[in-house]
Amino acid sequence: MADNTSSASRKSSDSSSVEKSIHSTRSSRSGSRHAVSMAELMAKAGSAVQVLQKGQSVSGTIKKLTPQEILMDIGAKGDALVIEFDKQNLENLLSNLKVGDKVGATVISPESEGGFPVVSLRRTLDDIIFKKFEDLANADEAFEIEVQEATRGGYFALTPEGVRGFLPSSQVLSGETLNSGAKIKVKILEYDRSKKRVVFSQKATAYVTNVDSIKSLVAQGEIIEAQVTEVVPYGLFAKIEKGESLIEGFVHISEVSHERVENLGASYKAGDKIKAEVLEIDTANRRVNLSIKKTKLDVFLGVREKYKAEDKVSGTVSDIKPRGVTLSLVDGINGFIPSDKIPSETTYEVGQSVSCEVVDFDDRRRRLILSPILKAIPIGYR
Repeated sequence: MADNTSSASRKSSDSSSVEKSIHSTRSSRSGSRHAVSMAELMAKAGSAVQVLQKGQSVSGTIKKLTPQEILMDIGAKGDALVIEFDKQNLENLLSNLKVGDKVGATVISPESEGGFPVVSLRRTLDDIIFKKFEDLANADEAFEIEVQEATRGGYFALTPEGVRGFLPSSQVLSGETLNSGAKIKVKILEYDRSKKRVVFSQKATAYVTNVDSIKSLVAQGEIIEAQVTEVVPYGLFAKIEKGESLIEGFVHISEVSHERVENLGASYKAGDKIKAEVLEIDTANRRVNLSIKKTKLDVFLGVREKYKAEDKVSGTVSDIKPRGVTLSLVDGINGFIPSDKIPSETTYEVGQSVSCEVVDFDDRRRRLILSPILKAIPIGYR
């Protein structure tokens, strides 16, 4: 009797379970109707795995970092392999990253022959390097570069990270000769992440190059003393001391003297002290433009009051050219005898004293036009 009762109880229980199962199945088919097809189930199962596309930007974590292999977890079916054939870039990745770092990458291949994705860290590396440039520029910190080759207007050089930058000739210290392979200290003059461009300055290691800082140290119209650092055909480079700061100054040849200057090397040399007036701040070259002549009296201003036509003057021959002879007069004014005023049989020598008559004024060249006083008038003289 007990067995019959137990059997009936089990049958009742099984019948109840079946009814519950049927009810459950009916419920799943009614209302919202959950997905039950194989395709939907597979899609549902794979929704946690990232579907990649070539060129896609992804982020992930560095899992392995060795010279032989760099692996990342980017949420794909397997670890992504970082591909980098450039030796310098590989060295930069190894020196700037560590296991566990979260970085961005670009998909090169969603699935390689081995079944794993392949990615590149070039953009991340660029971000790291240019962030270093930004930090160096903000800190005004010097670092070493290696000169590669001379080019128009300056030199190409490499940073320790292998980034090629430009060193303008105007930013090389005076008297410095740079050969390929030379290692020098520089500072960041400017950089552009979007153009992958960086400009260096060697002068910034010795001079103040920040334009706002220069403006705070010198003012337009100020008379300063400076020391010549280099004499070039087109002017003078000089250093200006302002407390513990050094500023570079430049005197163009046209601002050296009121008179025409043809050979600066004859009058100036490195180490000479000069007095000059500040003309302006040269923001492009990050230096101060100076004028020596503005600190000196312009003797030509009153020349028309001092000399009149037909006045007799004496001067010393300073230059002889086919077009005429230049004389230095006693008061620092230059005179000029045109060749058509010189008799054919008359010759002059540098240093010779000559008596002349004032004929006219050449304001543009700042000189008197003279005619020699002849003791006897040659035939055909005009």
